[in-house]
Amino acid sequence: MNKDQTISLQEVRRDPVGFLKQINQGKTLTVIYHSKPFAKVKSADLSIQQQNKSTKLMLEYAELARNSVKVKINPKKNYKEIYSQDMAKKYGIS
Repeated sequence: MNKDQTISLQEVRRDPVGFLKQINQGKTLTVIYHSKPFAKVKSADLSIQQQNKSTKLMLEYAELARNSVKVKINPKKNYKEIYSQDMAKKYGIS
């Protein structure tokens, strides 16, 4: 989902709590030291990583579902109207 982001060692020293918050959000950060990549840091909490993968998968499935819809819903009708019309068609009721 997220590309690796870079952060300088000075930024880590300036705001270590902010650095840890970013890591805790599931970001993978590359720490730059003397203009070179020094370390790649990611959360050790696997549940965060799994949660991010699950979220990505869920969004991909939602996009597939959205793209596969053949019938467009009229935004001017409320849900009850749409449902009752659909049931009337299904069961042949007028």
